Amino acid sequence: MQKEIQKFLTEHLGHTDFTLEPIKKGGSDREFFRVSLPHGDSFVFMHYGDEVTENAHWTGINKFMSSLGMNVPRIIIQDASRHFMLLEDLGDVDLWSLRFEPWEERRDYYFQALTQIYRLHSFDLKSLPADVQLSEAYGPRLYKWEHDYFLENLVGEVCKIKLSAADTAKLNKELEALSERLQKIEPSLIHRDFQSQNIMIKNGRPVLIDFQGMRQGCLFYDLGSLLCDPYVTFEEEERNELLDFYYELMKPNYSRDEFVQNFWMGSVQRLLQALGAYGFLGLKKHKPAFLHHISNGIENLLTAIDNAVGLDQLSDLATECETILARKKY
Repeated sequence: MQKEIQKFLTEHLGHTDFTLEPIKKGGSDREFFRVSLPHGDSFVFMHYGDEVTENAHWTGINKFMSSLGMNVPRIIIQDASRHFMLLEDLGDVDLWSLRFEPWEERRDYYFQALTQIYRLHSFDLKSLPADVQLSEAYGPRLYKWEHDYFLENLVGEVCKIKLSAADTAKLNKELEALSERLQKIEPSLIHRDFQSQNIMIKNGRPVLIDFQGMRQGCLFYDLGSLLCDPYVTFEEEERNELLDFYYELMKPNYSRDEFVQNFWMGSVQRLLQALGAYGFLGLKKHKPAFLHHISNGIENLLTAIDNAVGLDQLSDLATECETILARKKY
């Protein structure tokens, strides 16, 4: 594979005098390398496999998002047959890397990112181009899959909790009701992984990446991804400021109280998925760095549960997980 990559880059860069540096980031099965030329220019090389179907959706979604005026990486050249792609280099600065900077220095990046994602959320689904491939839309099956993913990988594998049949039935009833409430919200196109490490900052503006999982779903899932991001700690007033900003941007035909309630429900759903992913990636894919984000994720989940309604069983389970995790190294 290395020889094929070298050949591809030589053909398209016009010479062989370049260096390849692996970029280790995220939990996907794709490979990324920074390609540096002697005179200072650099690019990012991406190789994606067949294991995850949505990887093949990336190019079409990139072009679609660009057509909406959204900031996405520029494609330099692509070889679809070999799953090779050369992209503009966005650098190493993302919202996550800025997490310790004063809020006054980060606020505008979040405002810009929310303005970007609103272009996606407000897009008329009936106008979606026929050649844009999306992953499975959110519905009963996918919501249930995320619930089971959380129960298997976080509750079972990380916390080692075995629920009784009666408790499982009560919990599933609660989570099914959550799913039904989210499905009553008008669907939108969503990024699905709209969090700080997927928002790069280049030339003072946010650029969105890792959007291959785009699909129809609930926009509050995206808002929960960003504003209840386990990678970044928000003060309550900071989160409220961002919610106010998006509410004014969206101008929904319902009250801010209902908007905020929808946000917390979407946040619960997103955090169940994220926590399941941390357990899966940390233990089964042997990427232990993800385990260190579980405590923050549980804390955010409990906050979201407290602000949502009808999730007493989930609250008890999350509290039990929190107690167990306090005794673990992560």
